[in-house]
Amino acid sequence: MAGKKTVSMQNIADELGISKVTVSKALNGKDGVSEELKEKIYQAAQQKGYILPSYGQRKTRKAGIIMSSRFSTLSDSGKFYMGMYEKIINELRKISCSGVMITPDKESIAEDLETIEKKGMFDGLILLGILDKEVRDRVADVSLPKVYVDVYDETHKSDSVVTENIYSTYEMTQYLVQMGHREIGFVGTVGATTSITDRYLGYKRALIEQKLPYVVEWEIPDRTMKGEAVEIKLPSAIPGAFICNCDETAFRLVRALKERGLMVPDDVSVVGFDNDIYAELCEPRLTTVAVNMEEIGKMVAKRFAINMEHPFKKEGEIYRVEGKSVFRDSVRNQKGK
Repeated sequence: MAGKKTVSMQNIADELGISKVTVSKALNGKDGVSEELKEKIYQAAQQKGYILPSYGQRKTRKAGIIMSSRFSTLSDSGKFYMGMYEKIINELRKISCSGVMITPDKESIAEDLETIEKKGMFDGLILLGILDKEVRDRVADVSLPKVYVDVYDETHKSDSVVTENIYSTYEMTQYLVQMGHREIGFVGTVGATTSITDRYLGYKRALIEQKLPYVVEWEIPDRTMKGEAVEIKLPSAIPGAFICNCDETAFRLVRALKERGLMVPDDVSVVGFDNDIYAELCEPRLTTVAVNMEEIGKMVAKRFAINMEHPFKKEGEIYRVEGKSVFRDSVRNQKGK
């Protein structure tokens, strides 16, 4: 039996249609090769059985993933963010990065900062979701590269990766109009999170363009400014449809409507956002916008890797990941009456 053929850098270069010099730079951890191309070279090397010498192995980077403790539980909002966390971790592994979750609060932030700022502990930070203001402000002062996820960096110094919220709710509001609805409300506490505010702006834009009525009583809060859920209080006059800032809120709205003796979608149409577990649990199942967690994970890992190469940049950028409309049973075609 013939011996196994030795794999060379030239073999890898020929397969990818690039130069041997580029392959050598990537496998030996040198600059001058994009992260995307490096990943293709590493994958090709692994598939062909190329053995890296010790000096050619990639340096493993470590990310501190900072998230509110209320999102690290098995609550339903926790499941959403834990799902996003897992996608990010999977994508970090692909670029030889590891991640460690940290869940600081106002009481633990001083001790947590000692860990975060310990020399050599982390190469950068990923801030996932809304944090308490004190925690957010103190972490913002840490001199490590950062990527914010599902929230904007208010200092504008770091990259932010968010779902495209404004146009998504704009499109959903337009969809309700196409289905014959002229009276449309919004459920969500505007200003509580950047996501809710953006989704509200998309809703208002559609109302303005369609010259539809805006009624203050149809704007219903769903939480405190600290993110704690509050009872959904229905107005005396109910519009024919509601845009909700998330599926959990839509689920609670449907329950409140049923308690009022109204049926969804026969009496009132309801739209959510996220496409999480509530969208399927709700009766009827919710029309909603699916958050593309996989693409968010990829973008976060990509920005983290790039920021490792340019740790002292002074300005951040916002990367918006498009969602996908999912049409189910919670909207009635009013034109079909």
